[in-house]
Amino acid sequence: MSTLPALPLDLDELRLPIPVQPRPPRPRPVRTWFRRHGPDVAWLVPLLVLTGFVHAAGMTRSPGFAEVEGRTVERIAAGAWSLPGDLGIAQLAAWVDLAGALDRAGYAVAAGREAMLVVLLLGVVLLWLLARRLAVPRPAAAVAVVVFAVSPLALHVHRMVLVEHVAVLWTLLAFALATARRRQPVAFAAAAAALLLAVLTEPSFLLFAPFVVWTMWQQVRARAARLALTAAAATTAAGGYLYVLLTLGDAGVPAPERWWTLDPVLVVAGPAAAAAAMLFRPLRPPAAALLTLVPLIVVPAGPVPVALVVAGLPLAALLIPATAHRLIVRLLRVRGRPEATPLGIMAATAAAALVVAVTATWPGELRPLLRADATTTVGQAERWLQANVDRDARLIVDHTIRTDLLRSGFAVSAVLPFTSFPAAVTPEDVLPAVTVATTEPLRPAPPDWTHYDYVVSTPALRGDETERPEVRTALAESTVVAAFGAGAARIEIRAIHPLGRDVAEAVAAADRRTVRYSTRQLLRNDALTFDAGARAIATAGRIDPRLVIVLGKLSGTHELDVSLPALPGEDDGVRRRVVLGGLPTDDEAARLALWLLGQPPPFTPLSVDTDGTTVIATYSLVAPRDLLPDPPQH
Repeated sequence: MSTLPALPLDLDELRLPIPVQPRPPRPRPVRTWFRRHGPDVAWLVPLLVLTGFVHAAGMTRSPGFAEVEGRTVERIAAGAWSLPGDLGIAQLAAWVDLAGALDRAGYAVAAGREAMLVVLLLGVVLLWLLARRLAVPRPAAAVAVVVFAVSPLALHVHRMVLVEHVAVLWTLLAFALATARRRQPVAFAAAAAALLLAVLTEPSFLLFAPFVVWTMWQQVRARAARLALTAAAATTAAGGYLYVLLTLGDAGVPAPERWWTLDPVLVVAGPAAAAAAMLFRPLRPPAAALLTLVPLIVVPAGPVPVALVVAGLPLAALLIPATAHRLIVRLLRVRGRPEATPLGIMAATAAAALVVAVTATWPGELRPLLRADATTTVGQAERWLQANVDRDARLIVDHTIRTDLLRSGFAVSAVLPFTSFPAAVTPEDVLPAVTVATTEPLRPAPPDWTHYDYVVSTPALRGDETERPEVRTALAESTVVAAFGAGAARIEIRAIHPLGRDVAEAVAAADRRTVRYSTRQLLRNDALTFDAGARAIATAGRIDPRLVIVLGKLSGTHELDVSLPALPGEDDGVRRRVVLGGLPTDDEAARLALWLLGQPPPFTPLSVDTDGTTVIATYSLVAPRDLLPDPPQH
């Protein structure tokens, strides 16, 4: 007897199961992306933290502000840029303006260096991307990032406010896109656009066009496409080399000897790694690019375009670990062969020498970049100018402090950058007098040096390699009124004397004789007790004549202790600050302060402060002449 169920009498009631396709899994793009790129993110995040910490630690203090940084930040602060010619300035201004960096920073150049931190972090990401696209393993890519961000030469250059750093970002992006193996039409078009932006940011980066095209050429297989890329590379190479050769005379960065002292390891290891990288096909385009930069940087005497140095840093940082990895892989392949032993010994020796060199040089060069303060004198000089110089005074300065002075109230027309003065004309530059039609606008020369009151001698001004007779004469015919720092970082504020320095020194000597004659009476006055330092200064006649008269008045009503401290930067100048002590009560000190403030000009102090029973009075920088009687003639 069958156990199957009976069929229904009506076949319409027969219901069979309908097969249902299983639901496809829900796409999870975020999870898929992290599964694919999670290891790279895990490596990259700590590297970004390290880069940001090392770069930010002391970025506004070291290295000292350079003239090129001041020019860049001044244009950003003044909005003196236009597209497309100033694309690099516009990109930096986007961060400085939107983030309000100028309002936060103590110096204008420091605001620009804040933008450089953002640029460097983006550069680290793009360098990592390029390294991984070139099949560099993650540990080697991490070494490339560390060299790019932490090596002394790289840290020194990366902190400087240069539009070339932005061009490096676009160049790295172009190289990374040129390595694409899928969707090449879109990737190659994007690479060309990135390279175009790099060239618009800094025209010298046209030099990298053939190497980006070479990278594309390695990825394609069609003969026609390779021929087209070869023609494009040849054309752009000719234009890039011509432009760089024409700009080799432009001053940008110090001579190569300075780079050697900063980082001999990177200077030697970078070109050596590039030469070895030519053995490996994927690394040949960046290696050839670096080898092309080396003679352009080293051969010319004196300064070279800063773009070449900035562009070479990421390439050297990439090629050192990438080439080392490729060589290690090749050594492992020949393991067991007769040539393996000597090659292994050579490789171990080179690696040990590199480690020893890094250990011996990097800490000493990184320490001043992280701890030293090379900009203290800049702040001291700016504060002195703002406190002691009239806002309508005419000054010759460099660009590193000009923006700060303009923001503090000095007139734009009164603060002139020294680069505005024309360079010296050599005999070979003098042409016969001919009439030449020109459409260029006439640029009037600034007034000569006699029309200015002060010249601020800074490292940037003294380091200018262009011979400027007006600036040289202004320095020669001026005397120091305030000085800050010592050595190469010293900043001097010098008063310009239109009649010449010799005449000014003769007048100053006569004034000191007059003051010495008058102070003899004060030093014999029992009501005034001068400390040893004040007595020596008064005896030498280095005291403001207004103080002599005021102290003479006070000696008839008070018994006072007198000291004459120097204002910051004025240790060798005339003392114009007096500290009066020995008063019986705080109220007596307050009444004396009010009495000083009530004196008629020119005896009214610039400022008066009290500290308990002590009164501190400071007078303005320039005292009127002929306040004291002339000494008798013998």
